Amino acid sequence: MGTIVRLLEKHKPQQPRLGCFNNIYRRVSDMSIDDFETEACKTMLLFPRSTKEIQCRRLKLNIDDTEATKFFTCPLFYRERCKKYSNFNTSRCSCGDLMTKQFQVSEEDQIGSPIGNDDDGVFVSCRSSYVVTDDLRVTLSSLGVIGNELNVLGYADVDDLQQILVDVGFKEVLTLLGNFFASEFPLSHTFLSKPLLERPKKRLSTHAVEVGCVKGGHECNVKIFVRKFDKKILYAECSEDFTDALLGLLALPLELVWSLTKDSSVLGCVGNLCRSECREDSDSTPLEVPYYYTCSKQVLDIPTQPKVVYSCPYPPRPLPPVLSFVRNVQDLKNKPLKITSVVPMDPKIKYETPSKHGFGFVKRNMRFIVSDDLVITPMSSSTTIGLFMKSNINITSDLEEQEISISKAELINILRASLISRSALTNGLSSKLAKKPKKQVVSILPNRSLFYLTLYKAQPVAGLVCVVNGGFKFLKLAVLTGPWCFLNHPVQKRRSKTLKKPNETAYLSYGC
Repeated sequence: MGTIVRLLEKHKPQQPRLGCFNNIYRRVSDMSIDDFETEACKTMLLFPRSTKEIQCRRLKLNIDDTEATKFFTCPLFYRERCKKYSNFNTSRCSCGDLMTKQFQVSEEDQIGSPIGNDDDGVFVSCRSSYVVTDDLRVTLSSLGVIGNELNVLGYADVDDLQQILVDVGFKEVLTLLGNFFASEFPLSHTFLSKPLLERPKKRLSTHAVEVGCVKGGHECNVKIFVRKFDKKILYAECSEDFTDALLGLLALPLELVWSLTKDSSVLGCVGNLCRSECREDSDSTPLEVPYYYTCSKQVLDIPTQPKVVYSCPYPPRPLPPVLSFVRNVQDLKNKPLKITSVVPMDPKIKYETPSKHGFGFVKRNMRFIVSDDLVITPMSSSTTIGLFMKSNINITSDLEEQEISISKAELINILRASLISRSALTNGLSSKLAKKPKKQVVSILPNRSLFYLTLYKAQPVAGLVCVVNGGFKFLKLAVLTGPWCFLNHPVQKRRSKTLKKPNETAYLSYGC
């Protein structure tokens, strides 16, 4: 997802935005390196890696300009016990030196299986032809499929059809990518230059992921500031856990985002692409992210690619200018007398010494402010005052502070809302906001006097909270869990009555 944002903003600045999801990437770019645990944390978020990187580089039209994954070790690899590698040359070995010595790993060893030749295709077979509909449904080409699609579109007479030959290059693929999120018919808008109409705003509550429907992952506590009159979340104050969870969304593959949301109103065309018949053989392939995108507290609980341990002759004779490591020792041509194993290190951890607060992308034991449109800002007194001034609200009377917990379900709802709206927190967390108690007035008529009792429904605790409005001092504040019970003073004199209807009037007789 981070790569999609970077490519569209770099080459298609006028392309319709991805809701407010773009703001997450922009904030990573704007934040200082000092806000991250290591320099590699910022790099891996600005240039997210994919587990399908090698396959994508074999595409004839590969629009991703991310550099190929590299492997680095400590310069003292053969002289010290520094037998670890990193994919970032800004990482430091446990000895303190930068890991700048590069070594090579073949593509077959990186993915752990043969790649095949170019005639086999990448994700589908090159020996077959396919039909792609305007809403990106891909099927094997046949006369029956073509005829059925034409009938569905209302073209009974082929004389109404026109055949157009188009050239597809870098520009067209980028435009098509942007139209995934902006159009129900991306092919027409890409190749026929049809004007792109703004998508109508869709309500998210209907398809919101409910708590309990998804399992796994940790929870993190967040303090939100809600504008009272319209229940709009202006800001959220959070720790590094929730910030890591938001930044980790940049590393999610597009197909994984679709599998989490499962909502055609958000990624309808992408869903059609993922459900295409030609991909049935790849359904068993797990959707993973590289191992170094995991944090100590995973809210989404996305599976990560297993860490790979490589083997290297120790030391090779003669010493080559560039080391070459293999996954299997049997692949070494000349079997050396001694072989050393090289294990990966987590580039988010300094000197391989995790903080007592865990590990993640941003600095530990810090507080952050997240706006409704997902602008992330390290918290300080100046930024807090600036945000309140920008909101132009009265802090004491206009704002309501609430503390909620964010689980996997809430984070998915925030992700969904961020792709099609500018109010990701408000739309994604609407179900978590504390409901205003329902006010119900019930009149109590004693023998000699009249006074009113205001009852508030207590949520989520069962029962009623009774608040007395009037001058009768013998009534107390009471929490009623069964029949509505009114206590007078002293406690021995108690009267109770169960009201069967919401607006039923209770007539109680008190001896005064």
